[in-house]
Amino acid sequence: MRWQIGKRAGWALALALLCPWAGKAQPSDAPKYEMRAGWIASVANLDWPSKKGLPVGQQKAEYIALLDTLVAMNANAVVMHIRPTADAFYPSDLEPWSQYLTGVQGQAPDPLYDPVAFMIAEAHKRGLEFHAWLNPYRVSQKSDTTQFAPSHVFHRHRDWFVEYGGQWYFDPGIPQCREFANAMLLDLVKRYDVDAIHFDDYFYPYRVSVKDEQGKSHTVEFPDSLSWERYGKPFFKDRDAWRRQNVNLLIEEFSRTIRQTKPWVKFGISPFCVWRNASKDPRGSQTSVQQTNYDDLFADILLWMDRGWIDYVTPQMYYPTTHKSANYDKVLSWWSNLTQPDKFHLYCGLSMWNETPELQYEIARQREMPDKVQGTFFWSTRVFMQNKKGLNQVLQADEYRYPALVPPMPWHDMTPPAAPKNLSADGKAHLVMLSWETVYSDNLMYYLVYRFAKGQVVDLNDPSAIVAKVLYDHDARKVYLDQEVAAGEYTYVVTALSRNNVESTPVETTVKVSKTKVKTINKKE
Repeated sequence: MRWQIGKRAGWALALALLCPWAGKAQPSDAPKYEMRAGWIASVANLDWPSKKGLPVGQQKAEYIALLDTLVAMNANAVVMHIRPTADAFYPSDLEPWSQYLTGVQGQAPDPLYDPVAFMIAEAHKRGLEFHAWLNPYRVSQKSDTTQFAPSHVFHRHRDWFVEYGGQWYFDPGIPQCREFANAMLLDLVKRYDVDAIHFDDYFYPYRVSVKDEQGKSHTVEFPDSLSWERYGKPFFKDRDAWRRQNVNLLIEEFSRTIRQTKPWVKFGISPFCVWRNASKDPRGSQTSVQQTNYDDLFADILLWMDRGWIDYVTPQMYYPTTHKSANYDKVLSWWSNLTQPDKFHLYCGLSMWNETPELQYEIARQREMPDKVQGTFFWSTRVFMQNKKGLNQVLQADEYRYPALVPPMPWHDMTPPAAPKNLSADGKAHLVMLSWETVYSDNLMYYLVYRFAKGQVVDLNDPSAIVAKVLYDHDARKVYLDQEVAAGEYTYVVTALSRNNVESTPVETTVKVSKTKVKTINKKE
């Protein structure tokens, strides 16, 4: 299945190849609504771009190949790393160009282009949500400060930064650091058509240990004594509680900024899979990991969920079912029991490095609880590209045989967009042209096209009937070409789709397709 998008040229033409499985009965567990996202990491050139300083054309080609791989897997969202280390994959007055893009921090791509604008446009063309992935505190992966561009904020406010474990970080305890991050966010959300803002598990860094002369390990304390003395100690008895509050304030302010600027933009976080071990807190999970969100990263994810500051949580459930300290089943059970589907969505972050049967089991377990788990994020898209042991074909034949929509969030705008008008069909076998008039709605994003063969029940809950997702793109009229339909009788249904994936009332036309023409039998609007 390919989501197909029209081009801006008079009539917008959406060209698509039909799915070979269209019209067949779907498996009983094939959901119409399910988040399916892939992470694309830019830090250290893990996923994209594959190397620093690639020619612009190659950068674009690599990104498109990653998106096309996600589309082939019937994914519906991409999570793109655009601020990995206090740098930017877009022109910014606040932060320098990323070294992972051009090879030199602060150096613009040549020829100049805006990677984020390009990436969003290409994602939306393919029916994919674009989640902008940011790291709030990490500044570098090396201690060498000569790597920082002359324009880097490090040179203007050296006192905002601390070195820990051979890396540099914003000090979360300094209010000006939070204000700077919020200014970066506001600029990004105002300027770009992002669908979501995304954080991963890096808040305060994972604790670092060193060995003494006797070989005994000692934990190194995060070096925030100065900010603690000035901003924390006068108000907090416990330093860890102050650290958690610093992160709480950042999350709350980010949430407020997003909702005041573009209320439809989602805010999601992908934490480490363990909030706390039950050995430390009866509310914790039956796990025994060495570091946790609450105690070591100072990320009180449960508070953020309870306060409604975030729209989704994607715990990184990378450990397989055989893992002793935090196996998948125990972690999934714990998180699913926290679900409040009227307040936030729960997606599971799965590792593509696990064996195929393990991944299939994990997906099946999640689908057993659709009222609690709304989908999956995959780490990472690069592994899909590698198609390890034929994993793609296995999932394409079963779990992800059919497309799915991102589940609507009921606390966001649930208003259906205006339905299309004047749906018509023309053409012949192997070339049926559908066209319809668009009706403007401020929340309109796409059109869905369904096709049902004669005798097939017209059921819009059947994802196997979806043959195209057509970008609205403010065109007055849209056209979709069904290029592989054989002669016979079919019912086509078109609905409008909002940013929150709420569908309009349907319009439909039933046609008889022959070798030479398409005859309309019935229409409903």
